[in-house]
Amino acid sequence: MTREELYQSIYTHDTIYLPPHEQTTAALEVSLGCSWHRCTFCDFAKDMFRIHPMERLEHDLKILAELRPEDTRLFFLGENAFCMDAGRILEIIGLTHRYMPKVREYAMYSRIDDILRKTDQELARLAGEGVQALHIGVESGSDSILEARNKGITSAQVIEALTRLDQVDIDYYLTIIPGLGGRTFSRLHAIETARMLNQVHPRNIWCLKLKLWEDTILYKEAQAGNFDEMTPAEILREERLLLENLTVTDCLFEDTTVLDQFTIQGALPGKKGELLGAIDYLLSLER
Repeated sequence: MTREELYQSIYTHDTIYLPPHEQTTAALEVSLGCSWHRCTFCDFAKDMFRIHPMERLEHDLKILAELRPEDTRLFFLGENAFCMDAGRILEIIGLTHRYMPKVREYAMYSRIDDILRKTDQELARLAGEGVQALHIGVESGSDSILEARNKGITSAQVIEALTRLDQVDIDYYLTIIPGLGGRTFSRLHAIETARMLNQVHPRNIWCLKLKLWEDTILYKEAQAGNFDEMTPAEILREERLLLENLTVTDCLFEDTTVLDQFTIQGALPGKKGELLGAIDYLLSLER
């Protein structure tokens, strides 16, 4: 088999979705779909949720070891792979040691409730075995917006879960969705999200503006006039309000969806002024 055919043999889909900061990380598909699969805005989780059996993972690891023998970091693919219990994650790490002995760090997607289901001892054990980073969609800091979008978590739970990660030195990279509250709740979304983020210590805040996908509940709500979708410029003004109120430190702030065509990026707090200036400049072009 060619190298390309080997890669194709270990992934269910042709396209692999990795977070921006994991683009060069080796990836092992450990699950498919989302264990929650109820958010009204999400079009990402199209597969029925399932965790792959260890026999498949061993087979795929053997192939991945041929393709990436020098890698020291491994990403567990799955829309929230951290939903697996601690024992299963540790078993996969043990299997990785056998076939990819140079791997020392692990990262994966997670929901907040995936973290909360694990004990402090389990989190500490996972951190000790190399689980270094979780990529988490928190979306909003407003409880009313989280409830309306059926996210299945509260802002207090977000703070609790991320504080527990801080205690065991697992880094977390957070995604938020400007525009998720619609025009009516834009200010609430920005202020409450900043309030929540200021109480934790994210390594990265990644803004992805809301896109309404046709097969989602939120799209149908908008079509029925029950959700007032914002323009790209309105969403950017909302993001400016969020950024203005952020006091996080040692954190990279980025948005790859600005006005549907630009990317802004800068370390906080040092580059906050430059980021605000860039937003103001881009908004001036929209007048």
